[in-house]
Amino acid sequence: ETIALYKPILNYAKSNNLDLLAMSPEVEDVMTVRLDGLQNVNSDRRSTYVMDSEGFVQQTADPKYRLYSDRSLLKDFEPLNEDDQPGNFFAERILVHETGATALARYTCDKPDALVAFFAPMADVRFMGGTSGRLPRICKYLNPVMNKVSENFVTTVLLNPSAEETLSLSRYLRLEIGTSPKDIQYQTKVADYLWFNKMPKVNMIPRLMNG
Repeated sequence: ETIALYKPILNYAKSNNLDLLAMSPEVEDVMTVRLDGLQNVNSDRRSTYVMDSEGFVQQTADPKYRLYSDRSLLKDFEPLNEDDQPGNFFAERILVHETGATALARYTCDKPDALVAFFAPMADVRFMGGTSGRLPRICKYLNPVMNKVSENFVTTVLLNPSAEETLSLSRYLRLEIGTSPKDIQYQTKVADYLWFNKMPKVNMIPRLMNG
């Protein structure tokens, strides 16, 4: 199913001689994190997944990231068994996000003028806290002097999002998280752009987003 989903993209990349990047941890390492914790991942592979270890740890304590994890990331938790806890899921997802962002950052450091696009499940990019949200930090870590990748250089596009996929409890898309008075300083939009392959229903979008 996954191969069929990405086959058009792979064919396009091949026909246009585009580079392809491996962005995911090894499957066995993902399961190790989920079942036994990040500390039990092979240390050599872990160091390639998480190069900016200090930033990796500090990000989890950042108030804006904590808002993202509470309002978006942890909403997708489904226990694998009776012992599985949200913390296990959290560790798995942050490793997956960090690994993908590190692969992208290493590539952009080697080819600073390249345009890089990556495709991911909506849950991994909505509300800007997943793979794409980690990219500026890691680029700065890898190339602190010449780095050009800031938040303004990373664009997140959601393709045909539904209200449910934006974690809305109504028929409207949810466009932000952090709308309460105590969280307003950390308010985060769902994405930079929403892309539909056909005109969405008028009552699906509560208002126009800033362009």
